[in-house]
Amino acid sequence: MLVTLKRAFQGDRPPGKERVTSSTKIKTILQQLKAEHTLLCVNVPGCKDSANTAILGTEDKRGLFYLDELNTDRAHQALLRTRKLRITGRLHGMELQFATHMLKTDTDGGLALYEMAIPKAITRLQRRENFRLRLNPGLLVPVTIPNLGGESIHGEAFDLSAGGVGAYLHTRNIPSRGQLLAGSSLVMPRTRPFKAKLEVRFARQDAAHHMLRIGARFVGLDAKQERQIAQFLAEQQRKRRRHGPR
Repeated sequence: MLVTLKRAFQGDRPPGKERVTSSTKIKTILQQLKAEHTLLCVNVPGCKDSANTAILGTEDKRGLFYLDELNTDRAHQALLRTRKLRITGRLHGMELQFATHMLKTDTDGGLALYEMAIPKAITRLQRRENFRLRLNPGLLVPVTIPNLGGESIHGEAFDLSAGGVGAYLHTRNIPSRGQLLAGSSLVMPRTRPFKAKLEVRFARQDAAHHMLRIGARFVGLDAKQERQIAQFLAEQQRKRRRHGPR
């Protein structure tokens, strides 16, 4: 059954890749990333550390957009030196990749603010390894991390796939990329608590929600756990096709 569900979600086509060069489409994508408060992964030439950031705004007429301060000092200092970076993020199930350069840096309330040139092109890649479900408001999936910085953390998932989870957590602690969170649990409706080890892929304080936003990968799931997630995702998809968003 698990194989059948995976095929239904993934389809038979390979991942689709598209290079967007229309300036209008590129500006629209940047505006959507800002509106969704999408967490972006940043790589700066000459710096081994990846960093996270988010788009704070766009100025189409000036051909620039604003990035929040990078969350690691090494990446921040490298950006000041090289003035170049590569950004990766996800929007509506698509992975986005683009390169850009810094026009100017400033400060706002003691935090760095970067003016970045609107990129000439954005690559969009549809990855089909795992179907990812954005959870509707009202569909509560509590998440518990038993030990993060010495405290037990609670929150809610905002998206879920067979490969991982995105969640908002009530904490000011920020785990590092690659950190393993053992004994974590999710509670999907009408099921027993789902326990798993999570590997942090990104983590950032979300100013809009006043919570920690993380994306994490499941590590070492067994067949029963994979089935549990697949069945939950299939049920939600059936409900949405039958009744529409709730």
